[in-house]
Amino acid sequence: MVVLFCIVLIILTQVYRYLKLFKYPKKCKNKTKKDCVIVCGYPANNDGTISEILKSRVDEGISLYKDGYVKHMIMSGTNAHNEYVEAIVMKEYAISQGIKEEDILLETKAKSTYHNMLYSKDIVEEYNIKTCYVITNSWHLRKADYYSRKFNFDYEMIQSEKPESMSYLEVIYLHVHMHITTYINLLKGYS
Repeated sequence: MVVLFCIVLIILTQVYRYLKLFKYPKKCKNKTKKDCVIVCGYPANNDGTISEILKSRVDEGISLYKDGYVKHMIMSGTNAHNEYVEAIVMKEYAISQGIKEEDILLETKAKSTYHNMLYSKDIVEEYNIKTCYVITNSWHLRKADYYSRKFNFDYEMIQSEKPESMSYLEVIYLHVHMHITTYINLLKGYS
């Protein structure tokens, strides 16, 4: 009985530690004007076209831009999973949807969420950007929110819609997978 109690206590302590670091995200409730939107990367398709998940993120940013809430879009991501640089794929798609090329800022080094925010911080400082929205999918919000806080952004999170082709079961899987991998990375000291 004592062993079981100790195991439960250890598990609860670890869950508490995780939830204290990766808090429920500071999501946008009422949109206001901000200087930019940071769109977190996701792998492009193997043929270089924009993947459905990446498109869902960029579409949300395009909507903010076209509605006049932001002046700039920071596209963040490198070719971490195939030969296509995520930021460039996002830029090409955004331009095809009517976004001005000069309003798109590229961050092409990020291989992870940590790097999305680390390298976007450099762009934010270079362009004297003060406020931003950070866009990603529901399963990725806690992680992106954590790193946005870590790098002291003045930000609000925006959740992009799930792709229409994606089932809710897939979304649940991605939530579970993200929390498990984030927790494992936390145990490895990646925070």
